[in-house]
Amino acid sequence: MFINLRKLFFFAIGMLFYNCKSTASIAEIENLKRVVNETNFEITANSATPIAFANTRGLENLLPPGSNVANINLGSIQNYIKIKKDSLMMDLPYYGELQIVSGYNSEAGLKFEGIPSDAINTFNTKKNNFLLMYEVKMKNENLKILITMYASKRCSFSINSSSRTTISYDGFWKVIE
Repeated sequence: MFINLRKLFFFAIGMLFYNCKSTASIAEIENLKRVVNETNFEITANSATPIAFANTRGLENLLPPGSNVANINLGSIQNYIKIKKDSLMMDLPYYGELQIVSGYNSEAGLKFEGIPSDAINTFNTKKNNFLLMYEVKMKNENLKILITMYASKRCSFSINSSSRTTISYDGFWKVIE
């Protein structure tokens, strides 16, 4: 009896790991490769995870509905990263700490439009996803944008800034019509 329960336990664990593997079809993976190679897509974030807010209290009432300090709901906030050929356009809300004060203004978000100073695209054959890296030089700060795109049209990305704390986003990508 003990041996049968043990076998059943290991079988259940094995099936759990088997079912957790990537379920992207070959057509979905080929579509992802085509979209990234054509560089004509838009990313919209559903949520943001600021690193600096993890130990901050009292800001919950300032965040959008359905948010907490660990996960900010961006469903009702317009945001995007657009990649068209060699250009990058970005308008994202930013929640975090400013490390270097460059003056007060109404531009609290992350906004950029232009050509990145560096761009690298790498396909991971084991995970069937793309890692896109961009370096952007703005007037008062430099950004490193790391985007992971999946065949399921999901994506996650983080932005490292020279003057702000890091922030991560989760969302979806789509082809620009």
